Amino acid sequence: MFVLSSDFMLVTMPDHDLATQYASTWSQQIIDIAEKNGIKPILIKGKNVNRLHVETTINDKNPNFIVFNGHGSEDTIAGHNFEPIIIFGENHQLLKNRIIHAFTCGSGKILGKNCGAKAFIGYDDWFFLCMYRHSTNRPLEDKLAIPVMECAIEAPKQIAKRKTVKEAYNKSQEKYQKWIDEYTLSSSKYTTEELQLILPCLMWNKTCQVLYGDNDAKLN
Repeated sequence: MFVLSSDFMLVTMPDHDLATQYASTWSQQIIDIAEKNGIKPILIKGKNVNRLHVETTINDKNPNFIVFNGHGSEDTIAGHNFEPIIIFGENHQLLKNRIIHAFTCGSGKILGKNCGAKAFIGYDDWFFLCMYRHSTNRPLEDKLAIPVMECAIEAPKQIAKRKTVKEAYNKSQEKYQKWIDEYTLSSSKYTTEELQLILPCLMWNKTCQVLYGDNDAKLN
C-alpha cells in the first residue's frame, strides 16, 4: 500500500458561473471534513483560480490531495472564467504522485489517465448538473441539484476522511445507485420534471465516473 504523508489539501473554487458556484459552495463540506481530520485546506477562490496562481501554490505548498472544481475537457482542467490551469502536455506533471479529484467534464479521459497522479477520480465525459431556477442563489437547497451534488462530492469527502481512493470511489458509486434506485422505485413520489431531469443525470454521471492509479492510496 502506498500511503501519502502530507496534511495539505488544495481546493480550487472558481465562481464565475452557476456551475462553478454550485461546485465551490458544496465543496465547503469537503473542507469541513478535512479540517476535522487534521488536514489543512489551501483554498484558491474566484479570479485567483488562474494558471500562474495554481502552479505557484502547488509548487510552494506541495499538497498531496487536490480537489479541482470547474470546467474541463479531455486534456484540460479549467479555472476562473474557463482559463486552462492544468493542460496535458504542458504542466500535467504538477499532478504527479498526488491524489486528485477533478469535478470537471471530461478530464478523466486523457489527462486523468496519463498525468502520473498517484490516484485520479473524475469523469471521462460530460458531467450533468440539474438546477432549479428558483434556487440558484441557494445551491445547497436546490432540490434538483441535491441528489447529483451529494453523489459527486462523496468521493472527495471520503478521501478527506482518510479512506482509500477505492473506498471513496465505491462510496460515491453506491450513493449514485442509491439515488437512482430511489427515483426508479419510488417514482410516484416525484414530479415529472424531477424524474426527467435528475434520473438521467445520475445514471450518466455514475457511468462516466472513473478511477485511475493506486486503489490503496490515501492520506496518512
